[in-house]
Amino acid sequence: MTTPNRYVKRTLVSFRGRCPMHCKHCYTYDLDEREEKTISEIVEETGHESFDIIYLSQKYENFYDESQGLALCQGLYDKYQKDIFIITRSYLSDGLIERLGNLNRRMQQQCNQLYIAVSLCADDSYTITENQMVCPTPHKRLENLRRGRAYGIKTLLLLRPVFPNAIIPIEECIGILDQAKDFVNAVISSGLIVTNSILERLGLDEDHLNYLERGDSEYLSDLEDARYLDVEHELSQICNKCKEKGIPFFRHSMPALNYLAAMS
Repeated sequence: MTTPNRYVKRTLVSFRGRCPMHCKHCYTYDLDEREEKTISEIVEETGHESFDIIYLSQKYENFYDESQGLALCQGLYDKYQKDIFIITRSYLSDGLIERLGNLNRRMQQQCNQLYIAVSLCADDSYTITENQMVCPTPHKRLENLRRGRAYGIKTLLLLRPVFPNAIIPIEECIGILDQAKDFVNAVISSGLIVTNSILERLGLDEDHLNYLERGDSEYLSDLEDARYLDVEHELSQICNKCKEKGIPFFRHSMPALNYLAAMS
């Protein structure tokens, strides 16, 4: 008998304004800037539609100011008592990890779950697309997962976006897997999606890139010129390494979260 999915519909929640991380591959800089709102306003508007899980991630790095990120996370849980999936590129302090661990224990007592994921697409080459002045090193971001796991939080490694091997060697992603294998519950990976402005920010020549005929990312539905790079070979190498290490591998987040929920 197949276990029904715990998560069918998600809601994506984040602070407003331009994200301070300035990642070159980020599509949000192609979108219109939205009016900033208070935490209470964001929490209230989240309930306009039904959902099964809250993604604390969208168009802003919610833990750039970690006290604000924690307050938003706690406000959302207090209001809705739903599972929460945090996606971050920030380094979370020991104090914040402890507070998230306390929140997770409270959530588990009410049959809910907190997940933390960090996004990485490279190791030594991360400055190709990320701003080292504001974006922590890959090693520091992995520490979020190691410490979060120690508090019973379910942890996911987002190896994305994956670049063509000629731009960012796939060996760097494999090396990240080796570093994280003992403290991640699952890996999610997908390829780089570009627009004309993303190509310009990355300094890439479109004539030297290969594309898929179509993609399946709902994040980019508002962008007419979004193209999906063909990195299927690179993704297959990540998948094979995950199998070798016994780490569940997924191409999308909802199947990963439903898998982990079923394993609880």
